[in-house]
Amino acid sequence: MDNINSVDKCKVMEIVLDACAIIAVIADEPEGMEVINITQNSIIVSPNVISFEIVNSLTRMMKKGIIDNKEKMMDLIKSFQQIPLQLVENDLENVLEIAWKYKIYAYDAFYLETARKLKLPLLTFDNGMRKIGKEMGITILGGQKC
Repeated sequence: MDNINSVDKCKVMEIVLDACAIIAVIADEPEGMEVINITQNSIIVSPNVISFEIVNSLTRMMKKGIIDNKEKMMDLIKSFQQIPLQLVENDLENVLEIAWKYKIYAYDAFYLETARKLKLPLLTFDNGMRKIGKEMGITILGGQKC
């Protein structure tokens, strides 16, 4: 885990989570327990586009056959809706500046901009975002996805 030792786990803190980290929890993926452990007693922050990305991820999982029935998909979205999230609006120009500079998708740029703007750590398992976040001076939490 990168930089986890530099974070005082006894204090309530705010952490930016990306969709990959949230999907790991609601879909009971191996990394889900790491997300739960890191975010315990934390305020979870995400850009206001998180719902769109979660729904898109669930439909991608459906198309790949990972989710094989509608009820399972509906259960997963209900689990997501139970997560207390502090949603953040971002300046779209700042998001596009990051997307342009690093040649990444807007969704990724939203998480990076949220963490940068609020000076919060980012919990992600996306290796590209981890690398860019570190380059931007963002504290990165979580391990690499297996």
